[in-house]
Amino acid sequence: MSNAYQPDWDLYTCHIDDHPAIIGLDLDLRRFAPLNSKPHAIYVSVYLNTPRADGFPQGDEFQVLGEIEDSLVKGLETQLNAHFVGRTISNGVRDFYFYTGDTTLYDKHIADVMINFPEYQYDCGVKDDRTWELYFDFLLPDKVEFQRIQNRKVLRTLKQHGDIEEKARHIDHWIYFATEEHRELYWQKISKEGFVVQQRGMSGNEERPYSLHVSRHDRTDEASINAVVLLLFELAQAINADYNGWETVVVNS
Repeated sequence: MSNAYQPDWDLYTCHIDDHPAIIGLDLDLRRFAPLNSKPHAIYVSVYLNTPRADGFPQGDEFQVLGEIEDSLVKGLETQLNAHFVGRTISNGVRDFYFYTGDTTLYDKHIADVMINFPEYQYDCGVKDDRTWELYFDFLLPDKVEFQRIQNRKVLRTLKQHGDIEEKARHIDHWIYFATEEHRELYWQKISKEGFVVQQRGMSGNEERPYSLHVSRHDRTDEASINAVVLLLFELAQAINADYNGWETVVVNS
């Protein structure tokens, strides 16, 4: 694994087989996967004892599932040099996912962990997955959900610094385009939404060298940010442009 790798765990809500679900995963792995040294995917499915009607855990079961996760991660990392990549919870089942290059006695190593949690039933299995299909096609969110996750990261940082989300303030956005014509077409569409051009320029991006820096005054509650960012993001996607993110200042008075 590259020294540039920094674990970046986050989660999002979705549906799995029509059941509400929460998926948590290490997002930074997308920059390095698939790892040629770890072509095998291991899953462990732990069945909740007292799930809520929506299939999610309740009460003390949250803590127990956390203890099971910590024990599985420690055990499989130690015995198989496995890499923990993600988890799901849906329909009364918590699934844990690992990639490894060595599957020798993997089921025994899992059993050695689960023997400490005799009140829980579980299943486990392994499959060849050299392209990390499980990670990319199942765990990793789509582009829109990924943008929502990025929004939440910025909002958490603002909140940690005392930001007052109800107060509108100047927010900057950057978008990159393959052609100057696409940039002008994009601007024609968003100019009607109250945005102001800060700069039209050129970037070092060979695929999308034409940049557009725009701004607007908005609040920083999650609903407001998602509305404005996804508007810009989806318009960019429609013309193969790249919405490159947003930033603002902390307003705490």
